[in-house]
Order: sequence, then C-alpha cells, then structure tokens
Amino acid sequence: TVALVRTAKRHGAAVASSVHVAGLVREGGAVRGVRAEDVESGRELTIRARQVVNATGVWTDQVQDMAGGASLRVRASKGVHLVVPQDRIRSESGLICRTPTSVLFVIPWGGHWLVGTTDTDWDLDLAHLTPALTRDDIVGVYAGLRPLLHGESDATSKLSREHAVTTVAPGLVTVAGGKYTTYRVMAADAVDVVVDALGRAELRSCTERIPLVGAVGWEAVRNRVGSLAREHGIPVPRLEGLVARHGAEALDLLELVRAEPELAEPL
Repeated sequence: TVALVRTAKRHGAAVASSVHVAGLVREGGAVRGVRAEDVESGRELTIRARQVVNATGVWTDQVQDMAGGASLRVRASKGVHLVVPQDRIRSESGLICRTPTSVLFVIPWGGHWLVGTTDTDWDLDLAHLTPALTRDDIVGVYAGLRPLLHGESDATSKLSREHAVTTVAPGLVTVAGGKYTTYRVMAADAVDVVVDALGRAELRSCTERIPLVGAVGWEAVRNRVGSLAREHGIPVPRLEGLVARHGAEALDLLELVRAEPELAEPL
C-alpha cells in the first residue's frame, strides 16, 4: 500500500494520510469534494474535486450514505492467516484446494509457510499435514476484513469476490469488492469511469504500464548482490531478502546503513 501511494506521488498525486472524511461537498445535487478532518491536528479541511472516488473497502457504505445511499453494498468478511516456520511442514511444494466454504492454501513465504484463508471464525483441520501443528508452532497471525459485494446468501463465503464500479451520484464514483491481487484492474475500471464523466475519455488508465517504486532497475541491483554484500558487510542472504522486498530501493537502504551501521542488524 505504501509503495502504491509513493508511486502515485511520483506521478503527481497529492497525498494526505490520517485524514478522515466527515461529509461531502454538494453543489446543485452533484458531489464536488469532501469535508475532512486531519485526525492528528484536528484541523478541518475542504477538499474540492470534480470527481470523488469512494475506494474505502469495508467503509464503502458509510461514505455512500453521505450521498443518500446506493444499491451497491458491501459486507465485511473476516480472513485469518497463520504463519508457520518452514521446518514444521515437510513439503517441497505448496498446496491450494477447495473446502466446503472457501479455499485452503499452504504456500511458502520466505522461511515460513503461509496458511489460510478463512471467511469467518474457524477451526481448520490440518491433521493431514505431518508432523501435526500445534498452537506453539504458529509464529504469527494476521487478520483483515474483506469488502465483499452483498448478495442474497447469508454466508460470506458465497458472496462475490469480484469488484464493481458504480456512479452513486453525479460526481461520486464507488469502487467496491475485489481484492489486493486485482487492484490494477479495479483501478483501471474506476479511472475509466471518472475520465468518461470528465469528458476526457482519451485519458484511459495506464496503470498496467506503470512500475511501482523500486521496480525499475531491480534486476541490475540483484546481479550486484554479491559485491554489494561485501562492500557493506551484510550477509548475502539478508541482502537478497532486501532486494526481493524493496527492489532497486535496496540501494537507498544501504546508504542508510552506511550512515548508521546498526541498522544492518536484523530485527
């Protein structure tokens, strides 16, 4: 998420974190911006725009209600993932399979296995994995809420994982549903609706051709890992991990390490 924001800023976006939308600016029935609050300072802001995009995930309905509501509704689905050391599951490949309500995956992630995912609170049976995992084997857990498009079924596992884009009111576009793995398609669909509304249809979304920060030149940095590791006194595997995570921006990290050598120590 941070990489996306930083990439957008490099292309001219104005970025403001810790800003809460308190209401919409309305003119003649159209949305022409938002009333917001800087939650750190308490300062009130009026941010004007010809088009406002509501891309707020599980908070979608709250923003739409400011415009009088809409037919597009989302429902939060809790997803839980477990992180397990690699030596606790003897396998040379990952696993993806269907369950009665969702999808089960066990995939390698660095020196660990990532096990998931859920759509509600659950007690997953992992007895088919040897040796048996216990609570003590779990070194990390993370959970989040998915904004699924509301459907007829009460079970979140049966709600749509697809996204939708709709014009809630003149000047207000909502994009909801979907997931991080399809974020560029979601962005393209939302941007194309916005530029059509602005009468600038020639400005179609170009996201599929825009690399994120750190992506340009990362192969060249990867090829220099050995020499860079010797130069900075960092073990090669550790530097490989930094390049895998930060791409070409690993060079910026190395400059920080040069100034403060203690930063080279792993957390």
